[in-house]
Amino acid sequence: MAQGEDLEREPRISVVIAVQRAQANLPAILSALERVGASDLEAVICHAADDPVDRTALARPYVRFVEGNADALIPELWSDGILAANGRTIAILTAHCVPQDDWIAQALNLDMDKRAGYGGVITLESDADAVCAAIHLLRYSAVTPPQEARELHEIAADNAVYRREDILACDDLLPEGFWEPSFHARFRAKGDTLAMAPARVVAHLNLYSPGAFMKQRLRHGRNFGRTRGVAAALPKRLAMFVLSPLGFVVFGAKLTGGVMKSPALKRHYWRSLPWLATFLASWSLGEALGYWDSLFAHSGATRETGVAYQDDQRTGSRQ
Repeated sequence: MAQGEDLEREPRISVVIAVQRAQANLPAILSALERVGASDLEAVICHAADDPVDRTALARPYVRFVEGNADALIPELWSDGILAANGRTIAILTAHCVPQDDWIAQALNLDMDKRAGYGGVITLESDADAVCAAIHLLRYSAVTPPQEARELHEIAADNAVYRREDILACDDLLPEGFWEPSFHARFRAKGDTLAMAPARVVAHLNLYSPGAFMKQRLRHGRNFGRTRGVAAALPKRLAMFVLSPLGFVVFGAKLTGGVMKSPALKRHYWRSLPWLATFLASWSLGEALGYWDSLFAHSGATRETGVAYQDDQRTGSRQ
């Protein structure tokens, strides 16, 4: 389990930042956070043991560092940071997303008594390269501007604010990672709601190499397939494995249909299509491997990281 420095004060908000291969964006992220008085916040920078950050260069009075397990996935890093955080309100980021200067101020103005969580907007820079565009289309197409303030079934944790007490109440889920759709389902089950807060804007500035993101998609897809499989009877597991190649076609068509409705994203589609297909294929292969794993698992067994999560309808992609 990760370890971090103790902080005695209780800030108004804790910002949990999962780094995974995006260290170069951290100075810009901290610069944006500093637009609000440092006494109001703490930033918890979470990284895997084999993916270190320069703690000396990033040292600030409000910054804490949490080191997770080697090769940890982003939801696992988020979980480590949430457990280490002190604020009653938790804002979540990945280091691949850089917030606008008023991001913290907007978060502090949210009515956290009214909602369990608020999502925000994730923009794609006009000069983004094909790899960044492909990742954005795959992950964030449903939260690209323009967006309206409204209640949502799902929000993207890559730019989200939650009540910390609600997350900690899911103590059976959190030790395995903050896989947000599973937490959102718990929130909804007890009558809480989620909403879009479009004034909270981050820019997607990808720093994954193509190979690193392919590996991430493969691991996430395999976890998803295995979790979904072990929850089903054996004949259904076999059917899911046999039919899994269709997922590439069905999800690809669904994703394309959504992108074509957005003028802001449509112009990125064709130049990013080779990478988009590659990343989607990585997920699909991982999902098929997960179904294969489930054929040899006992019913009720857990996936690699232990907690079920759902097809990620909030962004038009899978987690």
